Amino acid sequence: MPSDLLDNLTETQLEAVTHIDGPMLVVAGAGSGKTRVVTRRIAYLISKGVWPNQILAMTFTNKAANEMKERVEQLVGVAPRWVGTFHSACAKFLRQDLEKLGDGRNGNFTIYDSSDQQSVVKACVKELEGTETSGRTNANSILSRISRAKCALVPPATFGKGTPEDDRVARVYKAYEKSLRQMNAVDFDDLLLLTVKLLEQRSDLRDIYHSRFRYLLIDEYQDTNRLQYRLMRLLTGPKHNVHVTGDPDQSIYSWRGADYRNIMDFAKDFENTRVVRLEQNYRSTKTILAASNALIQNNTKRFEKELFTDNDRGVQLTVKGADNERMEALHVAQGIVTLRTRRVPLSEMAIFYRTNAQSRSFEEVFMRVGVPYQIVGGVRFYERKEIKDILAHLTLLGNPRDVVALKRVVGCRSTGVGDKTLARLLARANEADIPVFDLLCSSDFKELLGGRIPRKLANFAAWCRDLAGVPRIPVGECVREVLGVVGLVDVYRNKSDTDPAAEDRIENLEAFVDRAFEFEAARPEATLADFLEDVALVADVDAWDSSADCLSLMTLHSSKGLEFPHVFVAGVEEGYLPHQNSEADWAVEEERRLLYVGITRAQKSVMLTYARQRYTWGRLEPRGPSRFLSELPPETVTYDGTEDDRNDSEDAKVDAATDDGELYYDYDDTW
Repeated sequence: MPSDLLDNLTETQLEAVTHIDGPMLVVAGAGSGKTRVVTRRIAYLISKGVWPNQILAMTFTNKAANEMKERVEQLVGVAPRWVGTFHSACAKFLRQDLEKLGDGRNGNFTIYDSSDQQSVVKACVKELEGTETSGRTNANSILSRISRAKCALVPPATFGKGTPEDDRVARVYKAYEKSLRQMNAVDFDDLLLLTVKLLEQRSDLRDIYHSRFRYLLIDEYQDTNRLQYRLMRLLTGPKHNVHVTGDPDQSIYSWRGADYRNIMDFAKDFENTRVVRLEQNYRSTKTILAASNALIQNNTKRFEKELFTDNDRGVQLTVKGADNERMEALHVAQGIVTLRTRRVPLSEMAIFYRTNAQSRSFEEVFMRVGVPYQIVGGVRFYERKEIKDILAHLTLLGNPRDVVALKRVVGCRSTGVGDKTLARLLARANEADIPVFDLLCSSDFKELLGGRIPRKLANFAAWCRDLAGVPRIPVGECVREVLGVVGLVDVYRNKSDTDPAAEDRIENLEAFVDRAFEFEAARPEATLADFLEDVALVADVDAWDSSADCLSLMTLHSSKGLEFPHVFVAGVEEGYLPHQNSEADWAVEEERRLLYVGITRAQKSVMLTYARQRYTWGRLEPRGPSRFLSELPPETVTYDGTEDDRNDSEDAKVDAATDDGELYYDYDDTW
């Protein structure tokens, strides 16, 4: 055993690392050295003579898996083969043994991505109903329900005992599974589901895996769903040498099937479970921990634990209210400037928010002042597909000659206009010496094209005339009406119950409408062209250099597992935290865990901000501070929300200049 393998471990960490046989649950609080414990336990087992290939360790991300392998190799000189994600491990199993399931597939199977899956579903619908373009056909919606069924271990035969639509999805589900088998293909969920089926049906295979893998380790166990839980039970051998690590207080993924009860009930599932609590935090200050401990203790479904640290007491958390989201962004920018004057690198700061749409106001401020930033786990607001789509429609109103915008409009709608038709339209427009959009809007459209035209093209032309009839002013009303004509919100709203990304797109479109009304309020005389220019100047600035020091922006969900010296959490208000859709008690508890995760990412300082009012679909509505703020102990928080703050001028100015790589700001009283 390497002489330094057990160095610098606390008593509880040492207990977890040196545990050999029998089930163990490690309840690892935020910043408690969880990864160190998992990797050193793997290394310790190897040092005690366990063959590396007899250890199976599964986690949720390739990043985490690769970090584990690298650390183990550094400790014992061997990189264990079976450290990876749930899906990568199951793919290896199926390559070897899928043929034994007897459903016609073999180890040369193809793994279908979402696009492949959609093609299969559409073909199944066409076979069942005679057309793949039925108004009821929504491939993503159907696939989402199929995925949820698979993760809940519900086969086609027992799916759909309710509404006619349930029965319809059940028929598609059955046909979809048949098609996958015929094509020797699997989808992402099948990697886990088929492994579970194999282990359930083949006791001989189960015995082989039990002898192959003497030790099973699972990281982030609080994020497992029912299917992953079943997989764990089947892979656990008769000696119950299973080690799971996690923290119920950081369970924030119920929307994708995670069930925190898996970790809460682990000790009931396995008798004589050793439970080790890692409560010493190495990341945060005493004040940050006091605040986060008090917050999370308001949840009832958790293991009792209280994090502590030997770090300094540190500064109080700052809570700051703002008149609106623009002022909120300026307050955060002010905090960043203060840190920069202390020579704190931008890479040591991060801004978290509840929804992707909230990034817009921050992006605008940072682009204008030249602060480099990166969106973690997403794209910039004005680069998102739904925003670029609506911008293309608005652009055509101002510049009907913009063929790039027209092509995007054609591409984002079922227009019946293919490349050949578009080329014909462009040629005819050139002959008539008019923009192609004007050609489509013309009452003489049929005559200009010289005769009969396809119905879809005629419908598209009629739609273009509707779009052209939208008044250009006032700007906010124009944008909202164009969005209504385009119909994107209805498209995504129909998917919102089954597609998590659809809700994000709706919220992004809502944020864009709000941006237009904010622009109109600040510049009542401005035109649509002025608004588009304003947006273009923001969107066209490439403010981030991947090799440079930059600020990080991300959702609270994306922040999990990360840490930063200085953290800003925006939108800590009713409607965002807790989210307006989280009304049940269990959902509010998850929202509280989400804020807990955000606060415990911080090493030195935390600023929590909220807006007193926000635009919602063009209407200015009152908001209020989150109920969670009242749960923070007064001695841990300073409230920076004076009357002067509330009366900050809307015309706050920010100018930035670069001098020898450092940012300097000219600022008025607001800054």
